[in-house]
Amino acid sequence: MKLKFLGTAAAEGIPAIFCSCETCKISHELGGKNLRKRSSFLLDDKIMIDFTNDILHYVHAYQLDLSVLEHLLITHSHSDHFNIFDLEMKLNWFTNPDHKPLNIYANEACIQRVKDIPEVEDWESIGMKERLHFHPVRRWQEFFIEDYKITPLAANHITSYEGEHSCIYVIERDGKRILYAMDSGWYPDETWDYLERHKFDCLMLDCTGALLQRQGVGNHMTLEENIKVAERLKKSGSIHEGTILVSTHFSHNGHVVYDRDQDEFLQNGFIMSYDGLEIEI
Repeated sequence: MKLKFLGTAAAEGIPAIFCSCETCKISHELGGKNLRKRSSFLLDDKIMIDFTNDILHYVHAYQLDLSVLEHLLITHSHSDHFNIFDLEMKLNWFTNPDHKPLNIYANEACIQRVKDIPEVEDWESIGMKERLHFHPVRRWQEFFIEDYKITPLAANHITSYEGEHSCIYVIERDGKRILYAMDSGWYPDETWDYLERHKFDCLMLDCTGALLQRQGVGNHMTLEENIKVAERLKKSGSIHEGTILVSTHFSHNGHVVYDRDQDEFLQNGFIMSYDGLEIEI
């Protein structure tokens, strides 16, 4: 599997849009890997996870050809993970009419958000039904995207829609198994039960709080909590010596700067992600 981190920040980005905190100032001055766009991920150039407000930047920066993208997997409805308005760029008058439809795998709340876009009053007459194919995702109900087995697990994350369930994803192919777990605090018991019964080749964990000392608080994790996740899964035999551990989805409020802090992550067994990071497993 080829893993590519298109963006590695929380909703604000780093430097954040309206912020002049010390972390944002340092990141701006240093540039390079210290600059972070909102989190999105590409698997084997075939499956994109989350569609952020920075999607156009990804197209330009990584020379992505999204006209050939067929599969988009969404974790939840927050706008930094599901930018519904740029999906309008699939309409006939915005793009080449000959490209393939985009399959979107998401919970019902996400799907309804797209259908409620004010500009899309008549879904069928403007051609959106042919361009976007929706596949409802439900926790614990595994499904396949081509030869990739996808299992949605329960995240610990509050959303804006009543009854919506955020997901983290286990993805398997050719004997490899990875976990993509953005926007989740400490996992619910049923998620732990699943994780402790399976072996993983790579864990990609939410680290929004980064260097904060606030274990067990909120809908996100810190490096301290990432370490505790790894310790627990090591005890259960779910991760092994060769398992790749990645911390990602950073907020400036976590006071993290790549050039300054990457060694602290490495010393604890984690790769500190950056925009454009590629990993082969």
